[in-house]
Amino acid sequence: MRREPHPLTGTMYEDIGDGRIKVQKEGSNAYGIFSYTGEWIEGEVTQADPMMLLYIGGPDLPRDHEVTWMVAPSKAFDGTIPMEAFPGTHMDEMKRIVGKYQPDTGMETAEGWRSNGNADPSFFLDNDRVPERVPDAYRQRGALPGGPKRISTDRYWKKEFHDLEVEHIWKKTWQMACREDEIPNVGDYYVYDIAHLSYLVVRTEDGVMAHQNVCLHRGRLLKDCSGKGEKEFRCPFHGWAWKLDGSLKEITCEWDFPGVREHAKQLPAAKVAVWEGFVFINPDPDAGPLEDFLGPVMMEHYHRYGFEHRYIQANVSKLIHANWKVVMEAFMEAYHVIATHPHQMLTSGDLSNTHYDVFGNWGRSAQYPSPGSPQRGIFVSREEALAQYRAAADGTRGLIQALTGEDLSEWSDAELNGNAFNDLFPNLHPWGGWMRICFRFRPHGDDPEASIMDILLLAPWAKDKPRPAPAKPRKLGFDEPWTMAPELLSLSKITDQDVFNVPSVQRGLKAKNPPYVWYSAYQEMKIRNFHQNYEKALGLADETPEG
Repeated sequence: MRREPHPLTGTMYEDIGDGRIKVQKEGSNAYGIFSYTGEWIEGEVTQADPMMLLYIGGPDLPRDHEVTWMVAPSKAFDGTIPMEAFPGTHMDEMKRIVGKYQPDTGMETAEGWRSNGNADPSFFLDNDRVPERVPDAYRQRGALPGGPKRISTDRYWKKEFHDLEVEHIWKKTWQMACREDEIPNVGDYYVYDIAHLSYLVVRTEDGVMAHQNVCLHRGRLLKDCSGKGEKEFRCPFHGWAWKLDGSLKEITCEWDFPGVREHAKQLPAAKVAVWEGFVFINPDPDAGPLEDFLGPVMMEHYHRYGFEHRYIQANVSKLIHANWKVVMEAFMEAYHVIATHPHQMLTSGDLSNTHYDVFGNWGRSAQYPSPGSPQRGIFVSREEALAQYRAAADGTRGLIQALTGEDLSEWSDAELNGNAFNDLFPNLHPWGGWMRICFRFRPHGDDPEASIMDILLLAPWAKDKPRPAPAKPRKLGFDEPWTMAPELLSLSKITDQDVFNVPSVQRGLKAKNPPYVWYSAYQEMKIRNFHQNYEKALGLADETPEG
């Protein structure tokens, strides 16, 4: 049974079974009993933190799986076998930090207002133990001009905005369809669905191609699911068939279709590009190169980490009752940690001093240290922060060398600590460094108030050894928690907290009057950048009033 103090108050939360939690105030006999969904049941204490209730008494994973995902062994753990873990990586082994809440009043810097726990990135880069290895991309800063941005709530639930997205984003933008190792051999194909659109991403003798997944006879999908070793794409309805390269192979009873062959000779294609093991498609025949879309800063940021050699350790998708943008935006800032992830603060800071940068279509967060916990009045000196930074680099070096056998003795502290949570417009979040996380967010069919969230864990693997087969995909329904995918390790509990919020956000956005929301100047800068790119793609005006 779980039993943890609240990181801001010291109030004890204890699982007493059957989804009930006892909440007892520090230094008092007063207590209350609550359900994990937040309902008060009995007792003098009538108020409790809903996210602590969810963490303590909500859906759970095997306790030996509550291991920090980015430092776990590079193998799949499905909850049926004891979890192997490196010492010190299980939640139970970590020191607890409790401190009373103190407002972060901010401080004015040369770059603008920042947390009063702001740590200057240049100090860490200038004191790197291998300065010549620090990538130029790490030294670049990407501020987004302007203050808070106002957004109409309509774009989160009205069908007209969904339809605009289909025409101007999903039919016009580079988007990640799959990983290369999901289609390793000729004839292997992946069905990529986005809104009502569907594409076949297939490995052929001439490389990876993508075709519209629709029969040119009467419109049936050619394939309903991904597959292996296919020789042709034959429609299950009347048997028309196309070769792997999309060229027409056969029209059954062609004598009855005079003149039609010319119109059915080729499945409509999408452009394909591969980067770091990710397979991107763009249905727009006039699209520019993927490299231009990614940009030089993003490409330099990732290229030393061997993403093309990563192993798909976990592959989980979940249906969520919220617009895809609502869900995605919950993962684009650390501002929410103090309220949404209180249990994380038991072992780390509140992250209000996280750093953010944007570079065109790419956003970067937490590339630099965020020491202490400003909203609990916990601050560390620059010297202490530097020592922690170097110790973290040394720990990462040892871990990755143990996992891959790669010699990282000459790597810089900045490279070893490059564990940023990043995002690429429109819907891909490939986290940096050794974090393993790759999120993707998609609309669920043509319902603007439902979405699909995909999580891949891309574990480091030895470059000179064959990788295991990718983890089998697991699909979770609307009412199934992420903890039903124990292969996500401790990430499952964290993501359940994020997803707990978003259906209520979706309801609130429809009900809100006045019908708009605000995003902050700095901590929500990446979301502001997303909406600037979104408005540009859809031809929408900036709704933020002047002044």
